[in-house]
Amino acid sequence: MKKAKQLLIVVPEYYLIILVLLAGYTPPFSINPLCIGVAIIPMLQIVFKHKVSGILLGSIFFMVNLFFLGALISELLEFTSFTSNAIQLLVGGLSLWVLNLISSISMIYKYSKVELDRNQQRFHSLSR
Repeated sequence: MKKAKQLLIVVPEYYLIILVLLAGYTPPFSINPLCIGVAIIPMLQIVFKHKVSGILLGSIFFMVNLFFLGALISELLEFTSFTSNAIQLLVGGLSLWVLNLISSISMIYKYSKVELDRNQQRFHSLSR
């Protein structure tokens, strides 16, 4: 259980890099330069581990994820009947949405936890 928790803490930035690069990929082999620039942001976060930018990055990823849920629901409502294509869209979209949600929440938790630990240490040192 502890190993799974450590994995959830480490993975979100790498997942975000892969997601951005896959979003900018166009076959046969071309990557949108804007997506490369956006992928540099989580790379810098991995290197410098700044808590404010980590919380900001996780929050922005969470908001974009909410927008993605709205787009998923909008696309689902375009189906006149609940066919196998609608089920495929729902299962694929919701699984990706849940994965993104877990990633963004764990990123926010990771960088806000550092501040909570410091505040608890200060409180314990003041109460002695």
